[in-house]
Amino acid sequence: MKKTQVALAALALVASTAALANVTVYGAVDAAVANANNGKGTYLDGTGAWTAPTHLGFKGSEDLGGGLKASFQLETGVSLNNGAAVSGGSASPSSSTRAFGALFTRVSTVGLSGDFGALTIGQQLSPYIVTQVVGAGAGMGPGQYFVNRMILSGYGAAAVNVSGSSSNWQYDGFFVPNAINYTSPSIAGWTVNAMTTLKAGSQDGLISTTTDSDSYQAYTLSGAIGPVGLGAGYQTRKNTSSGMSVYGSLPVTSDLTLVANYTSEDARDTGGLKIGSSSIFANYRLSDPLSVQVAHARNDLDTEGTLTNLSLKYDLSKRTHTYVIYARGTGGADASFANRGAFTYNAGGIATTNFTVGVAHSF
Repeated sequence: MKKTQVALAALALVASTAALANVTVYGAVDAAVANANNGKGTYLDGTGAWTAPTHLGFKGSEDLGGGLKASFQLETGVSLNNGAAVSGGSASPSSSTRAFGALFTRVSTVGLSGDFGALTIGQQLSPYIVTQVVGAGAGMGPGQYFVNRMILSGYGAAAVNVSGSSSNWQYDGFFVPNAINYTSPSIAGWTVNAMTTLKAGSQDGLISTTTDSDSYQAYTLSGAIGPVGLGAGYQTRKNTSSGMSVYGSLPVTSDLTLVANYTSEDARDTGGLKIGSSSIFANYRLSDPLSVQVAHARNDLDTEGTLTNLSLKYDLSKRTHTYVIYARGTGGADASFANRGAFTYNAGGIATTNFTVGVAHSF
């Protein structure tokens, strides 16, 4: 009895402390069964294909007075296949500089905000990726498509080529380590983001000197003109790549939204290969619980890679939904989200297809 009382008292203390510190626990759990024609056959995608990926996070803030607030955020990706931490920048096992244990693989920041805007320090999502993807329709459709679409455009990730292969572009760099990001206050409905990194962070007193830790900068502008949402971004990683992206979104009706996006990437570490890529996305609500999404992207390489997605989403509640996705990639684009959108720019070959059925819950 005493042990039970002590445990309940400890739980109450933790809960009250969290409440005083204004801490929020959030996340999404997403799993799917998929079938691919690229040799994978039928498999369980334990990281999810819609929320991209399953994740768990903690965030909180404290009012410091005078309009100033302190905040923090810690977030990790989770694979439901085996409970492993996945989907991040600094914790990927593919890089020799990432030797620490993978705990908060996606976001780990502390910051201050006020009338001047917001300043955050730590590993965080590149604002260029936010503009290219989140602003360009993510949240309305499957995250699988938006990740694959970025890789299709070439160097869509902030820290590319972490696996050491010049022909296989991975997504590990969406979350940028050793980063400082500034977000301006909204001015006439427009917001500016600017991110920069130091060459590397401290790792038990050691400083990395590898390419994937080279300095990175990203700048974005987002806002709206009337009902049309607009955004533009630019990113550059020393000795690796640079790119720009623009998007526009239009709510045609209360049930139909259209989004168009264009990116141009200059892959300096592959001899100056330049890739232009365009996409169009539509989300249409057929009824209260049911919506359909159609997306298509194409780049201008000789292999002319394409990625096409057709999906259905059925809301079981405000927090839970089921989904069906059909994806097809050509000209080197892999439709399987299990590969996180791996794209080989010099590959042609057969088209890849992926059929996915899943369920997701957010909290």
